[in-house]
Amino acid sequence: MNFNVSIEGTSKSKKFPYTEEGMEAYYSLLPEGVHCIMESTGTYHCRLAYFLHERGVKLSVVNPLSVKRFSQAMMLRAKTDKADSMLLVEYGKHFSPSSWQPKKDWHIEIQQLLNLQSLLNKQETAVKNQLEYIDHSVAQNALTIKKLHQQLNQLRLDIKEVEEESERLILLHERDNYRRVQGIPGIGKRTAIVLLAATQGMENFDSAKQVISYFGLSPRIYESGTSVKGKARICKMGMDMIRKSLYMCALSAKKYNKACKELYDRLMEKGKPKKVCLIAVVNKLIEQTFSIIKNKTTYEQNFLSKNPLS
Repeated sequence: MNFNVSIEGTSKSKKFPYTEEGMEAYYSLLPEGVHCIMESTGTYHCRLAYFLHERGVKLSVVNPLSVKRFSQAMMLRAKTDKADSMLLVEYGKHFSPSSWQPKKDWHIEIQQLLNLQSLLNKQETAVKNQLEYIDHSVAQNALTIKKLHQQLNQLRLDIKEVEEESERLILLHERDNYRRVQGIPGIGKRTAIVLLAATQGMENFDSAKQVISYFGLSPRIYESGTSVKGKARICKMGMDMIRKSLYMCALSAKKYNKACKELYDRLMEKGKPKKVCLIAVVNKLIEQTFSIIKNKTTYEQNFLSKNPLS
């Protein structure tokens, strides 16, 4: 595996092997005060990002979709490693993205546990669907049913073990915030863990709007002139897991969380689509969570804040 780099002010690009030796060779060529830009590529960018960060190099890890949109705006057609690296140079010049900060080890561990839990939940659903299929079949194989039930029981034990380990880690590092967030009507244990792990306890955010945007929950309006009026949609540029968790929380919060209920009822009375109203509730929950964590306070029934959809 290799990684390709370009340097501002030159038309040259160079390829390095993605090894310790290759990263050292790349680092030795960097000028003083350089700002490195790289795309987020799952876990593949992490080794180089941590390598540079440990050596005091300023770097930014940017969303590949935003780079793609920038490329389209520039009407670029070439799609090669060299073209991509040179595109990142231009992207950095135009937008000056914020500096990347590494996640703490326990945040990474919880993220791994949450991903494992998501996988186990999918497997549990698949096994239950198979058992239901057999239950409605005219013929049933005893061994198949026995093994499926064994598998289902083991999956449930595994899910419980993963949940307990996630909670152990969050209590060890974010006990106070974990308790505070769970005090918000509508937010349960799993969502509290996901929120704190995904945002690193809101450490790197200055406003609830930034969190909403980070999760890909900002409303996007499609409208042009007087003739083109599309439906408002969320910009799905964030994390799918947290959106699903918060969406389920919104179904409860619109009944039992006073501020969320008032917002939901007001938007429904205005004739807004149900999904839009629920996303507004999700954003309200994020605002409440952000305020509670930043102010080190607890949930108040009369919590009020300006909501972009209210």
